[in-house]
Amino acid sequence: MQTPYQLPNGDTAMVTDTATAAQNLGRAVELWRQGATEPLIYGDNGRPEGVVISFDQWAEYEVLREEAEGERRRIEIVRQRLADADDPSKWESFEDMMDRYGLDPDSPDLQPKDGGADDGDRKP
Repeated sequence: MQTPYQLPNGDTAMVTDTATAAQNLGRAVELWRQGATEPLIYGDNGRPEGVVISFDQWAEYEVLREEAEGERRRIEIVRQRLADADDPSKWESFEDMMDRYGLDPDSPDLQPKDGGADDGDRKP
């Protein structure tokens, strides 16, 4: 049995009761193998409690999650740098930053200096 559930964004998800979801898991896998992407949302009393998705969808979401985490880290770095912007003693020139990371500012895709050879001269 399926029950409509109103999502916060206004969409509706169909929630399959847990017993029916367990019986239909094999059918969901068959549909995914045929190219369907609809998740199996299940729960009791019409309330969603879990979602079963294909492995391909999970892998795609995992990539997106990792990208979002990287973006959150970059945002935090920018926030910290902006917080330090009022103190010129903490400013770093582009050239010093490139040297600190051992990168060649003249390379088109910021390759390491000397083709990646670690000569021990990098700053910590």
